[in-house]
Amino acid sequence: MRKPIQEIQKVLQTHNYSLTNIIFEVMKTFKLKSLCCQVGFRKLDGYSASEIITLIMVLPLMLLKSVNALYKSEFLKVTAMKKDSIYRLKNNERMPWRSLLIAVAKQFRQLVNPEKELAGNSAFILDDTTEAKTGRRIEHISMIHDHVAGKKTHKLGFKNLTLGLFDGKSFTPLDFSLHSEKPLKKARHRKEQFRKQRGCKSAGAKRIRECNIDKITGGLNMLKRAIKHGFRAKYVLVDSWFSSKEFILTVRESAPKSMHVICGIRKDKRNYVYNGISLNAKQLLSTLKKEGKEKRCRKRNTRYFEVVMTYEGIGDVKLYFCRFPYQKEWRLFLSTDTSLSFLSMMEIYAVRWTIEVFFKEAKQHLKLGTCQSRDFDAQIAHVSTCYLLYIFLVYFRRINDYESLGGVFEMIKDELVEKNLAERLWEMFDELLQVIIEGMANHGFVDILEFKDSVEYLYIKELFEHSFLNNQLQILEKAC
Repeated sequence: MRKPIQEIQKVLQTHNYSLTNIIFEVMKTFKLKSLCCQVGFRKLDGYSASEIITLIMVLPLMLLKSVNALYKSEFLKVTAMKKDSIYRLKNNERMPWRSLLIAVAKQFRQLVNPEKELAGNSAFILDDTTEAKTGRRIEHISMIHDHVAGKKTHKLGFKNLTLGLFDGKSFTPLDFSLHSEKPLKKARHRKEQFRKQRGCKSAGAKRIRECNIDKITGGLNMLKRAIKHGFRAKYVLVDSWFSSKEFILTVRESAPKSMHVICGIRKDKRNYVYNGISLNAKQLLSTLKKEGKEKRCRKRNTRYFEVVMTYEGIGDVKLYFCRFPYQKEWRLFLSTDTSLSFLSMMEIYAVRWTIEVFFKEAKQHLKLGTCQSRDFDAQIAHVSTCYLLYIFLVYFRRINDYESLGGVFEMIKDELVEKNLAERLWEMFDELLQVIIEGMANHGFVDILEFKDSVEYLYIKELFEHSFLNNQLQILEKAC
């Protein structure tokens, strides 16, 4: 009987599921357990932090929305870990989630670009997205403006401000902060909000303080932190919301001189010096039209003006007025790199769209923004694990030539179905054997119960169980 068992074992062990590859190979490559220890994830007893973090990250791969959904699903037997262990880690204000995210991003850079070469279109990208919530009692929840839904639309939730790095091929998140805007209108609702005492020097307390500062200050702090940790890029790309004079000036002063800012600009009252005359954007556009300096980009079918100006306090900048097809309004862009042509500037600024793709994929596939915990620390933990998983998936996609995360998830979904089907077949097989065993035992033809307790039967059963997802988290703990 041993020979056929070995053949079965060979088939099961050589069948590589992509989910297993992501859990074991990618996380092992990143040395997740070591990184958790290095940045200060420590628990006094019970399951290790790396085990719990891994289980949290696996939930979207199982197509589950929350921890609670795991313990109500057929994946319940994935681990013997109780959900209280997960909640305690997520609610712990001492957990250094920011340090772990930066450490994993550094490891990603080391794996894909060990020489630290800078691509010509590499860029730091800063933008925010809306995380809508449903519970008024969530700590520091507020009414936030959703510019996508309309001017007068406000939702209950947070604004997630994210800094990412595009290295020429992939976008990876480096840092984030959650921000409140307008407080709840009714005093009764504000009093009902969850509150928790935190040590003033804890990681959670620092995140709370960030929640109440303006997004431009928060974005600049994240950018300075990324540069301090050794991340580099040719450009900083932001939309018109972040394009204040103070933002541009601070970036130019704090970043290496070779790093430039490209941003959308509002046609507001700020002035630029053109031919010794101080003009605002509308006056400048009118002057350029009168001078007949309009150009046309055939590749983008766009009419545009470009001119080098002096921006007081910053120096020479290049402004681009452009009118895209089927649009009546002229849009304005600014670049501190005055050597860029209009087409080159637009090709680099188009890289900013990668953060929009990131938000879409993270919300669609990784359940970003779905956490409904009242504890603000749990909200931070949820976003952090989403971003960590995204980096792992980007690495997996990059080395396996997948075009998008959607392709990865389609493969994972198909193989989860295959695993579920195989597990159900085994359960039916086990039940059938049970019926046969009990029937034969009751008739007294043979003491078949001894067969069920035999080494061979237990070995086959254990082999099938270990070929699925049941005990892989424990194996991961040894592998890291």
